[in-house]
Amino acid sequence: MKIKILLLLFFLPILLFGRLQVTHLVTEGHGYTRASAVRDALIEAIKQTQGVAISSQRAYTKSIKEAGISIDGDSSHGISINERSIKKIKEATRGFIRNYRIIDSYKEGGEWVVKVQITMLKYKTPGLSPQKRRKLAVIPFKYKISYNILGQQASGEIVSKRFTQALISNITQSRKFTVLDRENSKYYTQEKNFILSDNSAKNELLKLGNRLGSDYLVVGQILDFRVDKITEHNTIGIPESSRIVCNTTISYRILAMATQQIKWSETVSSSFTLDKSGSSKSVEAIVSICMDKIAGKILNHILDNIYPPVIVATTSNSIIINQGGNNMHKGDIFKVYKKGERLVDPYTHEFLGYEEIEVGRVKIVTVRAKVSYAKLLSGAAKKGMILRRIKKISKNIINSGEATTNVKITPSGGVVLPFD
Repeated sequence: MKIKILLLLFFLPILLFGRLQVTHLVTEGHGYTRASAVRDALIEAIKQTQGVAISSQRAYTKSIKEAGISIDGDSSHGISINERSIKKIKEATRGFIRNYRIIDSYKEGGEWVVKVQITMLKYKTPGLSPQKRRKLAVIPFKYKISYNILGQQASGEIVSKRFTQALISNITQSRKFTVLDRENSKYYTQEKNFILSDNSAKNELLKLGNRLGSDYLVVGQILDFRVDKITEHNTIGIPESSRIVCNTTISYRILAMATQQIKWSETVSSSFTLDKSGSSKSVEAIVSICMDKIAGKILNHILDNIYPPVIVATTSNSIIINQGGNNMHKGDIFKVYKKGERLVDPYTHEFLGYEEIEVGRVKIVTVRAKVSYAKLLSGAAKKGMILRRIKKISKNIINSGEATTNVKITPSGGVVLPFD
């Protein structure tokens, strides 16, 4: 029974604070006594803590002042804070401040200056840290009042919303960016108000103050979008078959949020035929299918130029690639390149990337959520080599429009990524 109690006491903090981290903060306080300087340092720590509402800051400040702080020792060295004071502050801040100690103190102009190292709790976002990827927000694309879908006028706003969602879904599934939501702030506000209410546990406050700003913004416009039913006749004019054709022209830019610099700009025009089941679908379903296709195409353009697929491992049977999901498809063929000489502009001394030397070709045979498996068609393929997609030529897909970008292609084939 005693062992069970000990195990419970050991795991209880993990159960309670499974998403909370212990962090250390050094703050400086000023006062006419060491104790008042320590209080000032603790109050400063509360002000710097993300997630503590202003009302809570005031309450904690008042509690710290009322708790009273006792200092053990009277020399400038070897002083410490009374354990009873530490316990009071811990209780006053509901456990936000776990512990603290004086690391330096001295008198300056008749006033005490005290540096205090404070152990505090911090909220940790579940999963992979969002800071490990470039942060990107998709802004709803501009649109015309309406678009012609099989002879009907579809709302431009609805088409834009469907396309924006499709693009967000595709970018998120690529797992290459931290994608930020900019359309559902009202739900965040509702949850924030709940956390600030008396119905929420105090530790929930640490979730606030953690919203991220974007590194890049994706903005654009749906210049043209129409869906037509094309009926094909035989030589004597009798209808034999029909097909649904989707035509789209979309322009977009990726902007650096801090500088508004255009990092990537492109206009994508596509025409493709829906499969035979398309003719039986509703207008809403047809719009959804078309927007998913064009969003996937745009994502391919972005990733192929910014994050080209890389071989992460090879086995006797397979070549494993670091991309999967919607960005890769069974049957896709890629050229394989090894990295060559480092390239520098002789005039500006700007780094231009590396020479890319074609060494082989591979074909995708299996696609998983995070990785893909390929087989070697010719040449060689080794870990670390990058892949460049070979565009398919199809009677159902017509591409037009040229990319306008600051990507540099060197004479020897080297590529400078636009985000570098």
